[in-house]
Amino acid sequence: MANKKHRKKPLSPEQLRRRNAARARLASYLGAFTLCISLIIVVSIGGKTDEPLQIIADDYDCLASAEDDLTVIEKDDTAVAVVDAKPEQEIKIDPAIIEISHINPKLKDTYPIDMIIRSEYAIVYDVEADEVLYAKNAEEKCFPASTTKILSSAVILNNVEEDFVFTVGDELDMVNPGSSLAMLSKGQQLDTGMIVDGLMLPSGNDAAYCAAANVGRVLGNSETLSPETAVQNFVDEMNRTAKLLGCENTHFANPDGFHDDNHYTTVKDMIKITLYAEKFDRLMQAVSTPYEDVTLLTGEVCSWENNNKLIHEYSDCYYMYATGMKTGMTDEAGYCVVATAERFDHQLICIVFGAEASDIRWNDTIALLDAGFVQVRKNLDQ
Repeated sequence: MANKKHRKKPLSPEQLRRRNAARARLASYLGAFTLCISLIIVVSIGGKTDEPLQIIADDYDCLASAEDDLTVIEKDDTAVAVVDAKPEQEIKIDPAIIEISHINPKLKDTYPIDMIIRSEYAIVYDVEADEVLYAKNAEEKCFPASTTKILSSAVILNNVEEDFVFTVGDELDMVNPGSSLAMLSKGQQLDTGMIVDGLMLPSGNDAAYCAAANVGRVLGNSETLSPETAVQNFVDEMNRTAKLLGCENTHFANPDGFHDDNHYTTVKDMIKITLYAEKFDRLMQAVSTPYEDVTLLTGEVCSWENNNKLIHEYSDCYYMYATGMKTGMTDEAGYCVVATAERFDHQLICIVFGAEASDIRWNDTIALLDAGFVQVRKNLDQ
């Protein structure tokens, strides 16, 4: 008789459930045991070396240093700002800022222009030759007064389009008594060119605050921001821009230059701000305009005259080679001017701050420009 094959007795459903549960517990115990062994090995290895474990990040674009408040990274000709070392806050930077940040007007012990002037601070810079022709207290902190509006205008033009509509609002309540004005009223509307003209010709502090509030809301991505918050956004952008330009001793507290002890610069830093402003054609159009009648978008007509006497043909301070740029005055700052002029295919930037009187400011500026162009011609003849 053939032997019968022994067959296993089928397990009941309850027995199957118990077997699977036991297997799951065993797998869990083995996993926990393996993890413990791995941790022991890692700790043991780490304890035998002074070198910390390293993470290889070949695919990272950058590892921003926590020590830098703001880092500039250049990659594929695209400039990016990393604010507070947080990559998610990357902000694209105007390439002109990067270009100017590499320019560093060099101060020397002696200069080609040997002249005594009465103004407290001054510098003359030959743009094409990249040479400082004269300097007096060029790295000492001083107050810029309304020459602040040079950077304010550049920030405006860098952040909104020409057809952007500025509406005058409650930010006018922030304008200090005694300010120079463009005579704006709440409810009026201006386009970008008009607001820049309002800053640069009559030096309107009301135009400066209107611009700051409107652009500040764009920067904050909210049309409901209070005037105070919006203006602060704008001022923060001014300071960010100045820092990116490489201004080493500059800080702004407001958009118009009204005196504040925490609102200061140097004439050397103002060279970089001026070079940046010159990148905007609409701004250069404004600073070379002696006067204009402008019809606002809401129909009102404003008559504005440029405070820069160098560009007025009828003025006794007219300088035929002048192309701009901006005046300023407060009791603390004295009489100030940032002047640009062109001759012999060279541009000079002449900055004079801290004059005790308006005539001193103009006399010093004209004398320095004349001496500067004499030196330019001398260099070209060599």
